[in-house]
Amino acid sequence: MPIVTLVNANEMRPAVGPIALDYLAAALELRGCQALLLDLTWASDPERAVAAHFREHRPDLVGFTLRNTDDCYLAGRYSCLPHARRTLALLRRYTEAPLVVGGCGYSLLPEVLLAELEADFGIAGDGEEALPQLAHALVDGGDGTDIPGLVFKTKSGVRRNPALPVDLASLPPPARNFVDNARYWREGGQGGFETKRGCSGHCVYCADPVVKGHSLRLRRPDAVAQEVVNLANRGVTDLHTCDAEFNLPREHALAVCEALIARRLPERVRWWAYCAPEEFDDELAGAMKRAGCVGIDFGADHGCDEQLARLGRRHRAADLERVADACKRHGLVFMFDLLLGGPGETHAGIRATLDLMRRLEPSRVGLSVGVRLYPGTPLAAQVMRGPLAQQPGLLGEVEDNDSLLRPIFYVDPGVGPEISEFVADLVRGDQRFFCPDPAAEVADYNYRENPILVDAITRGYRGAYWDILRRLQEGLPP
Repeated sequence: MPIVTLVNANEMRPAVGPIALDYLAAALELRGCQALLLDLTWASDPERAVAAHFREHRPDLVGFTLRNTDDCYLAGRYSCLPHARRTLALLRRYTEAPLVVGGCGYSLLPEVLLAELEADFGIAGDGEEALPQLAHALVDGGDGTDIPGLVFKTKSGVRRNPALPVDLASLPPPARNFVDNARYWREGGQGGFETKRGCSGHCVYCADPVVKGHSLRLRRPDAVAQEVVNLANRGVTDLHTCDAEFNLPREHALAVCEALIARRLPERVRWWAYCAPEEFDDELAGAMKRAGCVGIDFGADHGCDEQLARLGRRHRAADLERVADACKRHGLVFMFDLLLGGPGETHAGIRATLDLMRRLEPSRVGLSVGVRLYPGTPLAAQVMRGPLAQQPGLLGEVEDNDSLLRPIFYVDPGVGPEISEFVADLVRGDQRFFCPDPAAEVADYNYRENPILVDAITRGYRGAYWDILRRLQEGLPP
């Protein structure tokens, strides 16, 4: 039986549970492999933890998950790669087993990151089938180079096999007992679950379709409900969806709500979701509320129809008004997340968008300033027409970064690099807006190393981080 050690080394705080490792462990065991966990998130001395693990175990393969390449935050521009490189070098020191890297962050730039992280293999896209296949191939004396989605080195360079998306509907519900989800809930404030993968949208900036594909692959609603039961049985009672958009397609979202209600889960858990403003109506809002949902984060992006069209969004400003009315009617707290500074942005458009937010009165408004440039997106193709250092509107790592591996952001030259100060001046003093204010000592809307959130979770607050911040600001109890 192949033995696979799965490693999590995410250093961000609050700590987010590595849901992918739970899913991969279930897939490995289903396919005749033994899965072991090395979770360095909680290790006060990572080297001691690594050494102890490999003294006790001799795995045939070691899998490392790279959830993020950076914090996607213009004000911070924090890269996760130096920490990942150090961790992989540490693993090399204590095991001779081949190292394979996967995860959403890795799948953005699989060939580049294979060399950057000095791993033996990579898996681009879904890992539930590719990882067990690789483990069996190595134990059986093969090289696995015909496995879909595998990234590997050849004499002529790095090769990537075309990925074969996993049929999620065929998978049984994972037990969710591989990772210590109860601890992540206690110290990270929430658990996660997934109802689908992929994104059918055409946003010019978004990496989700690049990583997970344009086709929506749906999980069975009864399997989703059983997974939530498994988490609730372990005391994880505050959950967040990990879908790109929970409500797309709408009929599947309704079916998931019905399955949760049938298992009486609203009596045991509460949950928050990411949703798109389209295909969201009064019926769905009511179903989500009855199913235990308490809050929704909508990817609104903007309040001007012309700018929404330039961003590739399908909704318009009128949809935001309809969404706001539905959420208020059913007692759902909700946030509109905005993305300011994209192609065609203007100062007048920003003012009009913020005025719309004040009129619609969402529970909170998240402000992201500057658009992270990701490879494989229409925006990247539009911008990259020569050396990055010579392209207007780019902020961040413009030198020797044509792969876009290191944090780089686009801000339309029409609003200029002072956009952060401009936006902060417009909303300063209004607690409804989570704003990257350059004058603030703590960037409350950057969830990486956020002491406000860490302290709140220690005091018993749980749920979506934006909603924890809202309750803190309003003096509400956990």
